[in-house]
Amino acid sequence: MLVENLVFAPFGKNQIRLEWTSESEQTRSWIFINGRFVAGPYRGDALKRSVILTVPTETTFRLEVHDFEDDTVPESIEEEPLVRPLITFNEVSEATFYRIYHKYLDSNALEIPLAEVPARIGPVEVLSPIILEGKNGRWHSFRVEAVDQYNHESNNKIFRISRSIFRTERKRH
Repeated sequence: MLVENLVFAPFGKNQIRLEWTSESEQTRSWIFINGRFVAGPYRGDALKRSVILTVPTETTFRLEVHDFEDDTVPESIEEEPLVRPLITFNEVSEATFYRIYHKYLDSNALEIPLAEVPARIGPVEVLSPIILEGKNGRWHSFRVEAVDQYNHESNNKIFRISRSIFRTERKRH
C-alpha cells in the first residue's frame, strides 16, 4: 500500500528527515527515490515512523513509501523525477480565492506570489505553476493562503492551509 501521509524536512547536507504514520505496527515499509529502492524493509515499533535519508544530488527526486503486512517486495510506481509537484490543500469556506507563494529556501531570495486559484468546494489540487529546477541543488517552499472577499490573507498560523518543501538537485555537466 502506498503511504500518502509523508512529511519531510531538510536535515543536514543532502539529507532529509522523513516521517509517516503506518496503519499497523506490523507493516514493513519500503522506501523508493525516483523509482529506485533505497531502504527497507523498515519496521518500527510504533505507528509513527521516521528515518534520515540521503537524497540524490544529481537530479530532482520523487519519494515513495510502501507498507506491506507480509514480506512482499513492492515495485515503485514512479520512475521520473518530480519537477512539477501537485499542491493540494483543503477548502476554506470564507475564501474567495487562494494565493500560492514560492521561495528558494537556500538563499535570501524573497517569497513571490505565483498564482491565484479560484475557491472551490472540496479538496483543491493545483499543478505547480513553475518547473522546479536548480543548479547545485535547491530547496523550494510553497505556501498557500486563503484570501477573503476583502482581499485579506489568512496570515494567522491557524488559518494557513498549506506549506510544502521540495528539493531539486544539481545536474551533471
